[in-house]
Amino acid sequence: MSLKMMKRIVIAIMLLSLVSILGCEEISRLTQGGTQTSSPPSLKILKAVELGSEWNMKQILFEVGAEDEVLILLKLSEEDKVDGYFYLEKGDDIGFQITGKTLLYKSAIRDGVSSDRFSLVATQAEGDTYTLAFRNTADDDGRQTTVTVFLEVIYPVSGSIYVPVESK
Repeated sequence: MSLKMMKRIVIAIMLLSLVSILGCEEISRLTQGGTQTSSPPSLKILKAVELGSEWNMKQILFEVGAEDEVLILLKLSEEDKVDGYFYLEKGDDIGFQITGKTLLYKSAIRDGVSSDRFSLVATQAEGDTYTLAFRNTADDDGRQTTVTVFLEVIYPVSGSIYVPVESK
């Protein structure tokens, strides 16, 4: 291998490392406002299918502990459309909001909701990463400890969903 070829390989490795680090920093910045869960969320992808040639659909079931938050990230291109809904299989209420670079939607009921439907269109102004935040609004008396959420999201095949990973 020539010296010139070695230099190119080293430069390529350095550039890939830089891109990886910057990508991780962006995700950290987006989730900074969210709280860390005290235990990993119990998450199951119930169904993941392609609808036609342009759309994906995922059905996800997860638990949110008392005063914890679960963040689902959507990576989208400009003008991508997303539709979805959720409902609680267990528990009385949950706080729900959608953010891009700014807050786009927050549940209308002050103490949380038991179901909601949402739609969004990705814009350049809001960036390419959107966060669906589910916060367990546990009562002070400790009545509600864990909430089980069923979520369905329909999004373009060019998009991606990042869900929390349970570690063992």
